[in-house]
Amino acid sequence: MLGFQPAVYQTLKEAFKFANEHEFDHIEFLMDNPLYSIEKLSPTEILEMKECYEVDVILHAPATSTNFLSISEIMRKASYDELMRVVRFAEKCDAKLITFHIGWNPGFITAKGFVFPKDLYREHNYKVLTKEMYSFLKKMDAEILALENTIPLDDKLRKAIEFLIENTDLSLTFDIGHYFCKEGHDIFLKYFERVKNIHLHDNDSKSDLHLALGEGKVDLNIIPKNYNGYMTIECRDIEAIIKSKRFIERWMK
Repeated sequence: MLGFQPAVYQTLKEAFKFANEHEFDHIEFLMDNPLYSIEKLSPTEILEMKECYEVDVILHAPATSTNFLSISEIMRKASYDELMRVVRFAEKCDAKLITFHIGWNPGFITAKGFVFPKDLYREHNYKVLTKEMYSFLKKMDAEILALENTIPLDDKLRKAIEFLIENTDLSLTFDIGHYFCKEGHDIFLKYFERVKNIHLHDNDSKSDLHLALGEGKVDLNIIPKNYNGYMTIECRDIEAIIKSKRFIERWMK
């Protein structure tokens, strides 16, 4: 099932029309984009477009306004409240999957520049995920939620994610571009049977560039041949989306 995230300035109708014209199976709406925020989107309009254009819909929960690793208990609670809003929205527009990010820990400025003191957060991250996120997932049908590999993962984050996978019905989104330029993402390959969505884009194996497929060093051959879930082009540029579609169609033959 090959789909895409809309280009930055594509309206809802333009996105559905583009999907239909280029024979995509689904659209993944990134809800950080103001055009696709909960405040902007209408579930009724999405249902009408789905029926009109015969294109499926999945969602990407806001990642810039949520942070499940925040030091602030208030901000973490607000992040879960926001994710629940997306879950309820998905129910209204019959979206079958919601990708979400785990969050991030802040760096700060010192006399020696910008630093990220990871050791300060290791135990905190493990605690909030194995307690708060575990509790959140156990209270709902967690299969609709797909955690994406985003930030570099140290040993404690990997252990926390493994705990969630083994003790809940949490799904996964495997971002192949992130895998090739971030550390510690092998755990997503270990549990690939839980992957429901793959984000497709390219990079130079150093920076998260979101290039068209074929323009960098990302190797699609790490994807199991028997995978049959969503595959979503995440370039957010019309020309790059079309180029990536041609590339992956050649790869799939």
